[in-house]
Amino acid sequence: MNLMVLSLFNKLKKNMKKSVLSLLILLFFSSMLTAQINLVGVANNQQTGKIDVVKWEALNPASVSVFPSMLDGYYFASSAFDSYNSNYYLTGISGDNSGLYSFNTRTNQENLGSASLYSNISEFDMSTGIMYNLKMMADDSISVFAYNINTNQDSLLGVIYEPGVNGIVVDAIGFDANNGILYYVGFTGDPALCLYAIPVRESQFSFTKTNLVTNAPYNNIQSVNFDNVNERIFARNATFDTTGTYISSFIVEINKTTGDIINLAELVEFPYFVGGSSSFDQNTGTLMLVGIDTSNMLKMIAFNSSDNTYVSGFVPGNISEIVCDNSEFVQNNYILTGVKAETAISFDVYPNPATELLTIDYPTTEKLNIQLISSDGKRVLSQDFASGERLVMNVADLLPGLYLVKLLSGGKTATQKIVLR
Repeated sequence: MNLMVLSLFNKLKKNMKKSVLSLLILLFFSSMLTAQINLVGVANNQQTGKIDVVKWEALNPASVSVFPSMLDGYYFASSAFDSYNSNYYLTGISGDNSGLYSFNTRTNQENLGSASLYSNISEFDMSTGIMYNLKMMADDSISVFAYNINTNQDSLLGVIYEPGVNGIVVDAIGFDANNGILYYVGFTGDPALCLYAIPVRESQFSFTKTNLVTNAPYNNIQSVNFDNVNERIFARNATFDTTGTYISSFIVEINKTTGDIINLAELVEFPYFVGGSSSFDQNTGTLMLVGIDTSNMLKMIAFNSSDNTYVSGFVPGNISEIVCDNSEFVQNNYILTGVKAETAISFDVYPNPATELLTIDYPTTEKLNIQLISSDGKRVLSQDFASGERLVMNVADLLPGLYLVKLLSGGKTATQKIVLR
């Protein structure tokens, strides 16, 4: 009898240890996220009838800051974030006026300007602050615009003629700031689902189309986001059977070259999603979107693209038009360096994870600089090396966590993710 009780106690103790360990892992990932991912959105204030701007850190209910705005309303899926200038934008309505609303996340100042060509299919080039828009100005035609918000000037870059296409998919656009390529997932007249790649910095307008290799009879791809560190495209794919019945939603990666859609994680507990709620944190490689679970609860989903896992949790109530504030990333990767990753180089880092010494494998034929950037975008270590010098850095004094190793050599730059323990 006593042996049986002791056995049950030991088994219970072991299960409790496993549960505590799982909880600690979840808490560690959640705390890592909340310390580094800054989000912005808007919510309807039911007391004032106006719109509030809301800032918070992902999954952290204690971090919410609310700023009453001048807006009475806004257009669906019209939000975008200019990380180059720390401005949150959406098409807003204030009284009889409507236009481009801006809120600066550093100064908390707002403004409502007149921007006639701002659309709900828009994305910023993080390395320049230029906005690019897709609009259907005529039947069967998708017009591509560049818009400079600072000068209030826009220009038509070119037109994609697509017979049979009668609309543009919302929240299906991402921008490669390293190479100046606007990516859009939409339909052709065939009809086929394809990936459009538009190199918007070229003097001559051009684009390529890659038909997507779908993994269900019908697919609906939205929440498209571009990872500018690893140059990958992530999205959410809602799948349907031949009768049009919903099957499930997956977080996927889209192969830019082959068009393959690669399932990374199935969001089984989330049958519904909030439109225009996706965002991507460049420092941590985290894709975020808002889902409604089977208990009808609104939750933020944070997907870690490095290990294809996700956690879900707190999101402010009544929130929409969510974007990620990547200002620190842009500051460190584009503004301070003055170089872009289209001239990127490659190198290896080991060990990974590291504890004391970090070795960088790269042929040093000239002077170079290596930096360690923390997950909140801060440069915590910088070291210069001479030509031919062994590239070893002492990281023993740094806190455990996720870091970027950034190598700058001869006007070129590259980054690698590492974990310190």
